[in-house]
Amino acid sequence: MTGARLPALAVAFAAIMWGLWWIPVRWLDARGLHGDWASLALFGVTAALMLPWAWSRRAKLIAGGIELFLSGVLFGVMMVLWNHAVLIGEVVRVVLLFYLAPVWATILAVVVLREPIGAARLAAVALGLAGAVVVLGFEEGWPLPRSAADWLGLLSGLLFALSATLARRSRETSGFDKTIVSYLAAALFAFLLVLGDTRPPPSGAEVIAAMPLALVTSILFILPATWLVFWGAARLDPGRVAILLLLELVAAAIASAMLTQEPFGWREVAGCTLILFAGLAEAIPDLRAARRKPGP
Repeated sequence: MTGARLPALAVAFAAIMWGLWWIPVRWLDARGLHGDWASLALFGVTAALMLPWAWSRRAKLIAGGIELFLSGVLFGVMMVLWNHAVLIGEVVRVVLLFYLAPVWATILAVVVLREPIGAARLAAVALGLAGAVVVLGFEEGWPLPRSAADWLGLLSGLLFALSATLARRSRETSGFDKTIVSYLAAALFAFLLVLGDTRPPPSGAEVIAAMPLALVTSILFILPATWLVFWGAARLDPGRVAILLLLELVAAAIASAMLTQEPFGWREVAGCTLILFAGLAEAIPDLRAARRKPGP
């Protein structure tokens, strides 16, 4: 237990950092890097910092094959879409819809990995869908996403689940290599999106003024949070990691309620509770498997 304490703290701290991720994204947006320009600045700086490692590890990146490539690209695209969603929508709503990822992960585990589906995973799907119904409501008909932000939150959760499923099929690939591919893909995808942006681009002065914040966020936020979650996850059983990562949802909900004027009432609390329980239920099979493993 003692040996697992530090990795557990690392994953928990990283999850809280990712729950506050929307704050620097909105700061950059408010300072002139509107929309996907904020993502381009953040991921472009991070990708540039990682290029020397990418070049030195190019043989390992190539050896990772199509699964490493797809896993990293899906994760990178997910990050950009999630950033866009929290800029045009309500933070808690986007995060709650993103955290339907356990539903998609359960379905993909059964369909792609041929894992058995038991009562715990069925409960995860039911609780996650119930949480989505509560968040979306019936006021305008069927409880379906009703805005671009809703759809992007839902889609980013699906992409996250797809990326995680592919990563589980290539366990021999290091988390560092996955991180490199993810941020290179995120920077490229954000660049492609800003090329299609019909709004006037930020001025040179706005870009120069925002770059120090992007650099500090990359060095003190993005890279540490990514490294901590990969380092800790490699030393813990998947069930415990899944539970610790739920702190992201809690941190995002609390920070949004404190720092924004966005709605946060009984519906958001109920949806958050149901989706948290969905994440806990999805982790149960891995926790049971970890307990059955013989000790060292």
